[in-house]
Amino acid sequence: MKTTLAAGGFLALLLAASAWGAAPAPAATPGAAAAPVPNWYNVEVIVFRATDPDAGAGETWAKDPGVPDWNTALPLNAPNSVGPAVPYQALSPVGEQLGDAWTRLKHSKGYEPLLHVTWTQPISDRATAPAIRIGVPSSAVPAAGSIVPAVSAATSPSATVASVSIPVYGTAKLSTTGPYLHFDLDLVLQRASSKTVTPTGATIDAASPAPAAGTATTALPAVQLFRLRHDMRVNGGKVAYFDNPMFGAIVLVTPVRH
Repeated sequence: MKTTLAAGGFLALLLAASAWGAAPAPAATPGAAAAPVPNWYNVEVIVFRATDPDAGAGETWAKDPGVPDWNTALPLNAPNSVGPAVPYQALSPVGEQLGDAWTRLKHSKGYEPLLHVTWTQPISDRATAPAIRIGVPSSAVPAAGSIVPAVSAATSPSATVASVSIPVYGTAKLSTTGPYLHFDLDLVLQRASSKTVTPTGATIDAASPAPAAGTATTALPAVQLFRLRHDMRVNGGKVAYFDNPMFGAIVLVTPVRH
């Protein structure tokens, strides 16, 4: 697959997203300096897609891009479910710093926010750090060309742990490479393609011959999968972004302080 990172409108949008910055960290206790908790970070991710039906039309996409390794990734613990300082625990909306970014995406004409998730974790080296799950597949991921399962509307910023089906999911991993922070992202976007399938599974499009008399003609949209798989070094406290012409993610990693 030909992937274009930071392309066209995504570049303009995401550079603007970087300028939005993050909300200030919670104030420290009066009279005490906020000290970082060694090797612990909060991670915040917003995933969004381009709404232009012609987005990515000039790209060459793999027919079957594969899917993230969902089964070996860790699920997040529910917010505040098992006490403070628990590895890979989702944070409640009060801990989110990219709310303004979500709002701008939601009100933009060309983009739709799909997922907003925030969690806390310790850091380890890239070879041993686990990946965590982002989003929730509606079911077993369908093969390209199969019938699209029903999906709901985008989740709201408060849906830190998604309980509804959305058309994107994948894995993320924050780790260290030497003295640097490293972020791996592997996402799949599911979208109805221009082709359709009949109830028997036959693929049809505008060029297909007319069905024989008496043949069921009800057509359902076929699914098309787009994969965003990328990794990069990130800086604590600074917004990073991952994208291709179909969809992207805004990522913020900040040291935990107390």
